Amino acid sequence: MAVKFTGITFAHMKKFYDRENEKKTLLEMQQQAYTDCSRFVVLTGRRRVGKTRLVYNMIEETSGEAPGLYFFVGRKVEGALIQNFAAEAREKLQEYIPESIRTFRDLFRLLLEISKRRRFTVFIDEFQEFDNVNSGIFSDIQELWDRYKRETHMFLIASGSIFRMMEKIFKDEEQPLFGRADATIKLNAFKTDTIREILRDYKSDYTKDDLLALWTFTGGVARYVELFMDNGCTSPQKMIDYICSSSDSFFIDEGKKILLQEFGKQYGTYFSILGQIAQGDITQREIEGSLGVESLGGQMKMLDEYYNIIRKKRPVGAKPNSQTVRYEIRDNFFRFWFRYIYRYSALVELQNMPELAKKMSDDYTTFSGLSLERWFRQRMMDSCHYQIISNWWKTSAKKAEQDDEYKIDIVTEDVDGNVCAYEVKRNPDRYRAKKLQEKVAEMQKTVFKGKNINIGCLSMNDMEMEF
Repeated sequence: MAVKFTGITFAHMKKFYDRENEKKTLLEMQQQAYTDCSRFVVLTGRRRVGKTRLVYNMIEETSGEAPGLYFFVGRKVEGALIQNFAAEAREKLQEYIPESIRTFRDLFRLLLEISKRRRFTVFIDEFQEFDNVNSGIFSDIQELWDRYKRETHMFLIASGSIFRMMEKIFKDEEQPLFGRADATIKLNAFKTDTIREILRDYKSDYTKDDLLALWTFTGGVARYVELFMDNGCTSPQKMIDYICSSSDSFFIDEGKKILLQEFGKQYGTYFSILGQIAQGDITQREIEGSLGVESLGGQMKMLDEYYNIIRKKRPVGAKPNSQTVRYEIRDNFFRFWFRYIYRYSALVELQNMPELAKKMSDDYTTFSGLSLERWFRQRMMDSCHYQIISNWWKTSAKKAEQDDEYKIDIVTEDVDGNVCAYEVKRNPDRYRAKKLQEKVAEMQKTVFKGKNINIGCLSMNDMEMEF
């Protein structure tokens, strides 16, 4: 069976980036399966982040020790799907697999029997799709795994991209596979250092704006980075031109394709909410006012706690149950997609891609300025040197356009207790130290009382600074 995967091997150099920790965990679990007894690992992460490529790379590296089987769960009838799986097993294991096998239960039981005397890895990609093929498969796996695990040497990896489904399958106490995973790995987007390394490999003389654009449009999601790099899109304008190259460009339908699988038929209201949040940090009341809806509390809670797509932001020092809450979209790509593709869907329908590209270009400085703040937060998180990375604001009676006077972009406290407050500016010439000091003095009326707080400006010049 031909293996098709998205991921993080780039066309002209075949280089595998990052993922050292995740790969180490997989290799350790694989060795435990091979030397002790079978192990079951669950791998999660949003689509296009590189889950398949990570496992495939691990399988390639260990193929000399034991074979690896790749099963992709497509939306087919069970019999047709199992024919593909059986063919893969015959090829990789060189074992007798009867042509008559038509159920996953029968195939899985046979593979477990084989793993009594042989070691091998089974990677099931888009595992949650079994629910559409035959939901009874989850109970079959549970029963057979419990029966065979201690006397076999299979390394089983289940990977899935639909967050709510994978959470339900493995974390819901009422589901058959609850508690069966020996480890769970969540694969995130690339870290900022990795994004920088990739861009340097493709454009050694890149500018800070090139780096910021790559982060702004992709958020470090492997497939998106790969598309830009393989197509020579190493500057902001080239990236915008590629996104808007046609009405059926990869990026145009990407947000809708991914989120429709999460939201199902309820996507309309969720998309409207995300469209509002994509314009900038916003309160629930502001969203309700813009959409003309009395209460969106239930939907906001689902987007935050169930789908994990938005998150609450509270000013540093606010109590956990404080109503001083603003919302932001977690994923950079979805933030970009809702700000432009969803918002200007009429232009896409009319195939007026030049106008869409113009709107992106005209707004790029403002939009990437918001991404710059997220870049610095991420670099601080990646450093593991901080116990607080937040911001601060104070609700004022002044007009909305003056709210900047009451906001500090980033407030940090490192592991040694040192506190810093930063303004984030694309252009450092716009920084006013006196103004920031006044905000800090206002913040200290309620937070960090009596503490010395260092202040400063973070600009594009500081993007590669170590924290």
